[in-house]
Amino acid sequence: MSRAAKLAELRALRASGKTRLSTYEVEEEEQLYDEVDEEGYKKLVRGRLEEDDFIVDDNGEGYVDDGREEWDGHQNGYRYASESEDDARPSKGKAAKRKREEDKEQRDKQNRKINSFFSAKNAAAAPKPVATAEENDFMEDLLGEINTNVPRAAPRMRPVKTESRRKTRVLSPPVSENRAHAAKKQAADSDNFMPETPPAENTYDDDPLPTLGDDDDIPMSDPVPQSSPVAKAVERKSQPMVKIEEENDDDGMEVEQVVGHSGVASASVNISGKRPVPRIKKAEYPTPASSSPVGPTVAPAVDASSWNNVTSKLNVVSSPAPNINNNAGMGKLNPESAVENDGSLHMFWIDYTEINGSLCLFGKVKDRTTGKYVSCFVKVDNILRKLYFLPREYRVRRGHQTDEEVEMGDVSDEIDDIMSKHRVTMHKIKPSSRKYAFELPNIPREADYIKLLYGYDKMPLSADIQGETFSHVFGTNTSLFEQFVLWKNIMGPCWLKIEDANFNAVTNASWCKLELAVTKPNSITVLPNTENIDAPPLTLMSISLRTTFNAKDNKQEILMASAMVYDNFSLTDPTPAEQLPCKSFTIMRPHGEAYPTGFKMETEKQKSTIMLRKTEQDLLSYFMAMFQRHDPDVLIGHRLDDIDFSVLLNRMREKKTPGWHRIGRLRRSEWPKNMGKGGGSFFAERQLASGRLLCDLANDLGKSLMTKCQSWSLEEMCQLVLDKRRDELDNEAALKTWATTKEGLMNYVKHCQADAFFIAAISIKVQMLSLSKVLTNLAGNSWARTLSGTRAERNEYILLHEFYKNKYICPDKQWGKGKAKVEDVAGEGEEGVDAKKKDKFKGGLVFEPEKGLYDKFILVMDFNSLYPSIIQEFNICFTTVERSDLTEDDDKVPEVPGEEQEKGILPRLIANLVHRRREVKKLMKSPTATPDQITTWDIKQLALKLTANSMYGCLGYSKSRFYARPLAMLTTYKGREILRRTKDMAEEKMLRVIYGDTDSVMINTNVDNIQEALKLGEDFKKQVNGSYKLLEIDIDNVFRRILLHAKKKYAAINMIRVEDKYIEKLEVKGLDMRRREYCALSKNTSEELLRFLLSGEDPETVVEKIHEHLRTLAENMRSFTIPTWKYTIYTQLGKHPKDYPNGNSMPSVQVANRLIAKGKHVKAKDVMSFIITGDSSGSAENAAKNAYPVDEVLKADSGLKPDIDYYLHKQILPPVERLCAPISGTNITMLAACLGLDTTKYRVTTVSGSNTQDIEIQPLESQIPDSVRFQECVPLFLRCRSCHTAFPFNGISSVHTTTVTHDGLQCPNASCRAILSNLSVVAQLESAIRQTISSYYTGTVVCNDPACASRTRQISVYGHRCLGPKGLAKDCLGRMSYTYSDKDVWNQLLYFASLFDVERAGKEPDGINGVKVEGASEKREKLKILAEVNRERFNTLKGVVDRWLEKNGRQWVQMDSLFAFALK
Repeated sequence: MSRAAKLAELRALRASGKTRLSTYEVEEEEQLYDEVDEEGYKKLVRGRLEEDDFIVDDNGEGYVDDGREEWDGHQNGYRYASESEDDARPSKGKAAKRKREEDKEQRDKQNRKINSFFSAKNAAAAPKPVATAEENDFMEDLLGEINTNVPRAAPRMRPVKTESRRKTRVLSPPVSENRAHAAKKQAADSDNFMPETPPAENTYDDDPLPTLGDDDDIPMSDPVPQSSPVAKAVERKSQPMVKIEEENDDDGMEVEQVVGHSGVASASVNISGKRPVPRIKKAEYPTPASSSPVGPTVAPAVDASSWNNVTSKLNVVSSPAPNINNNAGMGKLNPESAVENDGSLHMFWIDYTEINGSLCLFGKVKDRTTGKYVSCFVKVDNILRKLYFLPREYRVRRGHQTDEEVEMGDVSDEIDDIMSKHRVTMHKIKPSSRKYAFELPNIPREADYIKLLYGYDKMPLSADIQGETFSHVFGTNTSLFEQFVLWKNIMGPCWLKIEDANFNAVTNASWCKLELAVTKPNSITVLPNTENIDAPPLTLMSISLRTTFNAKDNKQEILMASAMVYDNFSLTDPTPAEQLPCKSFTIMRPHGEAYPTGFKMETEKQKSTIMLRKTEQDLLSYFMAMFQRHDPDVLIGHRLDDIDFSVLLNRMREKKTPGWHRIGRLRRSEWPKNMGKGGGSFFAERQLASGRLLCDLANDLGKSLMTKCQSWSLEEMCQLVLDKRRDELDNEAALKTWATTKEGLMNYVKHCQADAFFIAAISIKVQMLSLSKVLTNLAGNSWARTLSGTRAERNEYILLHEFYKNKYICPDKQWGKGKAKVEDVAGEGEEGVDAKKKDKFKGGLVFEPEKGLYDKFILVMDFNSLYPSIIQEFNICFTTVERSDLTEDDDKVPEVPGEEQEKGILPRLIANLVHRRREVKKLMKSPTATPDQITTWDIKQLALKLTANSMYGCLGYSKSRFYARPLAMLTTYKGREILRRTKDMAEEKMLRVIYGDTDSVMINTNVDNIQEALKLGEDFKKQVNGSYKLLEIDIDNVFRRILLHAKKKYAAINMIRVEDKYIEKLEVKGLDMRRREYCALSKNTSEELLRFLLSGEDPETVVEKIHEHLRTLAENMRSFTIPTWKYTIYTQLGKHPKDYPNGNSMPSVQVANRLIAKGKHVKAKDVMSFIITGDSSGSAENAAKNAYPVDEVLKADSGLKPDIDYYLHKQILPPVERLCAPISGTNITMLAACLGLDTTKYRVTTVSGSNTQDIEIQPLESQIPDSVRFQECVPLFLRCRSCHTAFPFNGISSVHTTTVTHDGLQCPNASCRAILSNLSVVAQLESAIRQTISSYYTGTVVCNDPACASRTRQISVYGHRCLGPKGLAKDCLGRMSYTYSDKDVWNQLLYFASLFDVERAGKEPDGINGVKVEGASEKREKLKILAEVNRERFNTLKGVVDRWLEKNGRQWVQMDSLFAFALK
């Protein structure tokens, strides 16, 4: 339309009174959007993603276009270039300011956290109604039906807060900005039409959770295509752990949330273009209707009868669930119910801890209203340090001594100045006379000291502090507990009388039922006659954990915790664990999504309480609640110290479990700072258990009580201690297979419960708690430290108490003493491992044994407690032996104290222990003694014996504060002197001593009648005992026959007296069958052979039986009829598996690595059990690779079988050969033939040296075929000068040689076929020989210890001794040997000579390994003819090698050195 026409139209409208707008018609816009279905949209998005439109040089930020449309303009977190430029300009004016304030208010609103909705500023919420158990059950059933039948709307994803998430960026402007006013065409008559759809952020206005922030993601309906950049980014970086703000009850069915009117179409897509959050599916607490089975419906069968029988017979009483919401103050005991009539409190103390200068005691008190014993917490304040300052004779100024004499007042003044510098305002100073009798030089025997007392809440003084007026200070690092128990003379756990207690000073400082504070330590005394008052009954809790390995986070997570609780357990009650009433509970979570169908109903049928939780967090919370409810005094476990307790603490720490400190009895607000930091973490973990005793079956104390164990595994302990079978399970495999059904999972739970019972039963059977308590009462230390196995500390404390009573200043504890000392090295002339590390002082005397088989009666005469008796006999003590002129490294033995010397403290102490033990043993023999009394007295006499016999140990233990090398030297010197004198006295009576060791001698009576032998022994006993006042010798054993193999190695038939007759029993000491690295099959074989050897039959008959037994054994092994478990080998790790430099050849290290890969905890000193499988072919590395844990081999479907050849060579033959060495009629060759081994490989060569106990086995030179002799030789490679082809030459005697022609050697290359000139072959042969000799003269040596395997060219000045991995001549006891020996050079030269030996041509046997090769005879004849034709050429080549052989000294015998003795 032209301009004039438009003006005319406008005039006409005005004339009619209308405007143009009233007649304007809005044209319908054509469709702005492409309408596609869901599949079409997916294809469109994938097409965009396939373009892989990454931003160039994004520095790995991962900004990508994910291909989706921007449907909503309300999402935050993205800006474009134009926006950022405008925003960057400073805005001016009131409107801009108001806009900024509105934007800030909007951002604050969106960024609110959930805490704002629950803060104190908000209105107080209405009290939450408390639901009863019946209501909970009803609602659970009701919700279970709803969950099953009605799909719920998919809940909104909760905020995911993590800084490490990689964000995506939209590369194109969103539709909402480009087409702000565009709307999809809707039908006007549609009921579902709504002009403006409310934004998504208004959907949850009534939800008390914050709106999505900048970092929050929106769920996406479709999974990200695998080929997209988003998927690749996800693959590059695993999704980190997310924190779920609210419980997600998603049942797996996604229903879109309706927004506005229900008819508005809504596409469930990622409208923000951000990375979708993976759906977090929390396992729902199952109901019988909603549970679904996990894994296969049919699981492989497992025999659970062994542990189900155990759990079914337990005397289980009800164990109610805990009250999680129990207030802190609930359950506290009214002090009036525990106080005695005189106002005092009687408490049996059990454990302690030190906090901020105060000593906290934990124990048990009696509730007088109920008669029960409850836990008690006592905080003791104002315990003072006691320091003793030794005054100088003359004042020292600036390091130089003056003539000014020092008075006591001068010392006090200087101490005052020191206290002022340390800001110690309250302290006491007074003179005190004390004695000293220990190893520090220049300390007078008795002197006047200045005694300083000040609080433990102040910093301690330095241990090496010196002043102008004093030279030494003692007691600077004395611990608070040590100071208290020495001052109050508290000897271990006992009854204390507490007066003037303040029950209001401490509130909720612990989890104990009664809390009090004592400000005057004098108010605490030991209750009179406390030894005769029984200890209160204790509450025992044994725990067993099951963990699952989280490979993603490389962590062990707790899946299940079972516990057995024994209330009112008496330490003197000998009742077996299976008869004691107990409470059993198990707390578990599902392994996966949910429990198997019907599992909850199955748990309700069990006698024990099984609590089903959803998450590990819930499991840990309930477990701690059960701790509070049962309040155990003792926590028992297997490998509790190094595994279970650490795992439990670490999981609670990571999960931030509320009430985690209930693991002990002291309330704590935060975790220790040194948790998880090296060695300090162990002590921090122990401190967290303060108030409860930790009893670990597998620590040093437990191992000392179960000496028959080799691996100290739980199944071994059950077998040896309880005589019960315990099956080891593959935890991960069980959870994936048979434990996925309700029956299988219940069997899995019962296995865990059975372990908890086994742990408790073993500790009760070996009387671990009873014995440790008596040991602690004797020593005066803490019960917890005794349970950890610290024998040296017990010896220290018993001496501390004795010397403190006698007014002696005791040596201070020196932490890390002895670590900085340079290690002793072998003396001059001592060579490598042949010479042991130099001893700090000489020990016991061992006579050289007269080896052989004896068939006459042998008497073993043994001194009773030799070293304690020597200390008493010769009055050896710190206070009696003069040693001031001896240095620590002096080898001079001090003089024995004179008769006039007063009895020392150490002899008096030992005499008291021995006397008390005799009295206890008298009580045990009383006819009126009850079984309970006999059990109690037996524990006490054993504790007295262990304590008395270990007193010598503190003298020679360099890390003990009572270490006194001169006293230890004197004690062992007198022991050696007594043993020599005993031997002389026996020989004077015409008795032959065949062996002697430290405190015993073996006497050959040369009689066949036991009565005559005993008479000789009694006469000799009287003669020896008459020579001493306290030393006593007695007949320890009577051997009918003995095989004396070497020092400390023998086997004998011991005659045991039972009532009026003697029975025979095999006794073995030190032989291979007593070492854990030999399997049960090897030990059984050795035991059977020993019975043959010690049977007393003719030697010919014995040898024939041995041979026949070995033949049968080899046949059974090769037919695999022997149980597989008998092939188990046990090896203890000397260090962590990763610290072994040559672990590839060590089976134990390979097995440890397999266990670590499974998530198991492995550390130094752990014992690995494994079986060598497959075929190692004599290779150590192959054998190590084929070593598998026992449980893997024993699986029915493992397909693994023992390596029979390995076991015959390494496990059977060596110990059998050593056992049979003393008898005639057999040898190594015959024994190998009986086992079906190659007899040509063995001969016996006795290695010289009296201290060598092993036998080297190697083949005879004359019997070795060339195929074996030249097996390790390097082939000769020749090179053709024409085509440069290199090929191995196998020699003219080999049927495989095809390069020999009538004209010489020919190139094997078909395209060349050139004849090699003889001169060229000579040059190449000469070069190969020179390379061989060069390798020999390189002199590379390697250590024979697989753990070291050090390779070097350095030669140790100690001969064959290894220099160690660092070259410092330490950390290794291996022998160095040449990698290329003179024998290797000799064999290599012989090999080269054989290649061109015409006389050998045609003499090679037909075939290989006895198998004939077709056409071999014809080839052999042809080679023989060709060799003759080329004799001159080949003789020339052989002559080259012969000239080098003539120079080799290995072919000559040095007659002058061989017969040097005849020339003297």
